[in-house]
Amino acid sequence: MNKWLFWAVLFAMLLVSACSEDALHTPTLAQQIKTFEASGALPKLDVSKDIKGTDQNQNGVRDDIDAWISTLPITDVQKKAATQKAEVFQKTLFVDLTDKAALQVVGDGLMASTFCLADVYEPKMEEGFKLASKIEALTFNTKQRAMRYIQYNKARSGSVTSAPTGNTCK
Repeated sequence: MNKWLFWAVLFAMLLVSACSEDALHTPTLAQQIKTFEASGALPKLDVSKDIKGTDQNQNGVRDDIDAWISTLPITDVQKKAATQKAEVFQKTLFVDLTDKAALQVVGDGLMASTFCLADVYEPKMEEGFKLASKIEALTFNTKQRAMRYIQYNKARSGSVTSAPTGNTCK
C-alpha cells in the first residue's frame, strides 16, 4: 500500500472516530434548550398546539411571556410598556383576518406600543426596539403561531398606519 494512502486512510479513520465520540457527548438542541430553561438563561415557553396559549389572569398576555417580563431587570414603567407590546402581539393571533377594521385596530395598537416602548427607553430607544423584537420572537415561538403571524401580516399588507401622537402608553 502506498505510504501516503495509508496515512490518509488512518487520519480519516481517526477523524471519524473522534467525531463519532463527540457526537455521543454533544447534547441535542432540545436538551440544550431544556438546560438553558432550567438555568433561567431562557424563559420556559408554552409550546403547546394551542395558538393562544394559557392566560390564567386574563390580561391578554400569555402567562409564560408575562412571567418572563416580570423577571427582566427593567423599571416598572418599562415592564408595563413591554406588557402592552406583548398584549398587542397576542391579539394578532386571533383577530379576524377578513375584518379590515379589526386589523386596523390591531395595527394601530402595534404602532402605539412601539412608540410607548421607545418613549419609556428614551434616550436609548434602541433598547426598547430590541425588547420588542424579543417579545415578538417569544410570542410567535411555535410553527402554528408563526404561521398565523405571517397570515396577519399578509392580511395587513398594503394598509397604512399613521404614527400616533402624544402618550401612547396605557
